[in-house]
Amino acid sequence: MPSRSQSAIMTYRALRMGVVAAALLLMASLVLEIIRTSGLQLTSISASFYSPVRNVFVGVLVATGMALIAIMGREKNEDGALNLAGMLAPTIGMLPTTVGPSAPGACQAGVSKCIPISTLADVENNVSSLLILGLVALVGALVYVLRTHGPGSAQLRRMILPALLWLVSAVLWLFARELMFVHGHNLAAFFFFLLLAWVARINAMDPPEGATVLGLRPQDYQRGYQVISWAMIVTIVLTAVYDIGILLTWFPDPFPQWFFVAESVLLALFIAFWILQTAHFWHDGVPEEAAGASEGT
Repeated sequence: MPSRSQSAIMTYRALRMGVVAAALLLMASLVLEIIRTSGLQLTSISASFYSPVRNVFVGVLVATGMALIAIMGREKNEDGALNLAGMLAPTIGMLPTTVGPSAPGACQAGVSKCIPISTLADVENNVSSLLILGLVALVGALVYVLRTHGPGSAQLRRMILPALLWLVSAVLWLFARELMFVHGHNLAAFFFFLLLAWVARINAMDPPEGATVLGLRPQDYQRGYQVISWAMIVTIVLTAVYDIGILLTWFPDPFPQWFFVAESVLLALFIAFWILQTAHFWHDGVPEEAAGASEGT
């Protein structure tokens, strides 16, 4: 029977590998849908919400979000970014992207893009439930931090951004729901990938020392983190410019599947980063900095 420390390392490995498995599940489901439709019909991965991929899409994002929150980062910036990304992931799944008026029963007269009327009840139920869960989790975390670390602790300060994210989301959901319907999904997806790119960049700038795995040296890990982080940043910037150009009619939409390709690249880069970091932490499990931060004041 493994010791307690060994069990913790094995649990940490399994949790990280579960994130990779979830991402691969989504990729497999998307490939099967492309085969079923005899070509790439989806304009984005997010659009798979309106396809047979929907259950896998939502389930993967919820599971990934829970895992990102549970997994400890090396230090406060990395752990905070993972927590925020974990909060955004279920939102991406439960608050779907909008569709155009050509979709049957999609939008009311005079509305260019919307969430289909037939889907609104599902979305309102799911997002409202997510906000309730977020409130319960934040209150529980607040009580725990106050009891274990005190009101002046760094742990309490680290709760500010998650609390602000929840508060802004709740206010918009209660008082500007139409705005959330139109822009909520895209904003959540943009900041989700931006946060993951930032996590990769943190590791590229300050890679932790770790035992060699598969013959990789610390500088090999750093080089891998640098390539992945820059590739993610470039992809995000190009996608943002493309989206702004379409919205402002700078140019027509020459490649409707651009967002699917960009999101697929970002998903593949995220998997690559996660596998690399999992290998980096394979022997030691949760990094010492993260373990120390959770125990310190």
